[in-house]
Amino acid sequence: MIRAAVAGVAAAAVACGSPAAPPASRDTGSAPSPPPPDAAPPPPPDAPGPRLLVMTEPEVALPSQESFRLLDPGKGARVALRYGTAAGTAAVVARTSLTSRRLDRGTFSPPVALPAVHDGFAITIAAEHPGQLALRGLTATAAAASGDADTNADAYLAAWRALLQDRRVTVDVDARGAIGAIRFDDDPTGARGAQGRDELVQRLLSLIVPLPAEPVAPGARWRVVTVLRQGPAVAKQTATYTLIGRTATAWKLHVQLHRVGEPQRIADPSLPAGTTAELVALFRALEGDVDVDPALPLIIGGSLAIESRLHARLAPRGGSPVDQMFEDTGRVSLVRCRPAKAAAAAGDCPDGFSR
Repeated sequence: MIRAAVAGVAAAAVACGSPAAPPASRDTGSAPSPPPPDAAPPPPPDAPGPRLLVMTEPEVALPSQESFRLLDPGKGARVALRYGTAAGTAAVVARTSLTSRRLDRGTFSPPVALPAVHDGFAITIAAEHPGQLALRGLTATAAAASGDADTNADAYLAAWRALLQDRRVTVDVDARGAIGAIRFDDDPTGARGAQGRDELVQRLLSLIVPLPAEPVAPGARWRVVTVLRQGPAVAKQTATYTLIGRTATAWKLHVQLHRVGEPQRIADPSLPAGTTAELVALFRALEGDVDVDPALPLIIGGSLAIESRLHARLAPRGGSPVDQMFEDTGRVSLVRCRPAKAAAAAGDCPDGFSR
């Protein structure tokens, strides 16, 4: 896992005192015998060198919102946008289509179109807990493919399948879309580690639109900067939202979301023993128009263009560093599905849901 590691270091020099003087000889009435001509005084003891004190890096809680700024309040009558969650169940499904290529021996491979993949959440809001989302990670699926396309699709879905699929989790979300406490039903104490939580948070930060404190009108723009973990990397997300239009039951917004990971060391237990790794660069961008229902604090419709680049450097023990680069472009479409009796999976909706 890539984690920035900045250790505080302090050096303390220990002064060395002069060697003690030899004890005076006892007076016997005669002068002491002089030392033999070739005798030399013993060498002084070695002076201790500087000591290096390495301070343990404090744990930093992520995600951490760095700033929230209203850039333009818009024109016209202003209202305070707030989520007023309504009891019920729905599913939000993401359909992602990508074209991918990678650096191989210094040359990029031909672009490979991945089969369309589906993932997402079933969401239940209870009347007695309006500020809580009960989520269940849906079973991820990929359209039939062969060769590299099928392999790449499995790799794309690996984190979802390992960390979120079929898991149930409760997430607190306030009226402005801020994410609060997160509790996995199968890991209430977090004993399984933070990877599942990190994966969930990085997805929710692209699915939940945070709302400004101030009243706004159409044309309003606001920017939110958040530090988070995306997979193994610590990244900074800069999200800019523009309110295109609103009604009492729907908002339309334009979203520009950039994530950047600066160079950092990787500490990933899945790497072979003795292998060191470094993130050289990470960039991910999402942009497009989306639909939001104030009664459900997730994007429920729309489409976002994707651009993603990753550059990592691996150095096996005793070997030369090897650079790996990946580039993905494509589009993710989001859709809300509603419960349907005895409905089989159809279109983008999973079993038990339909549009």
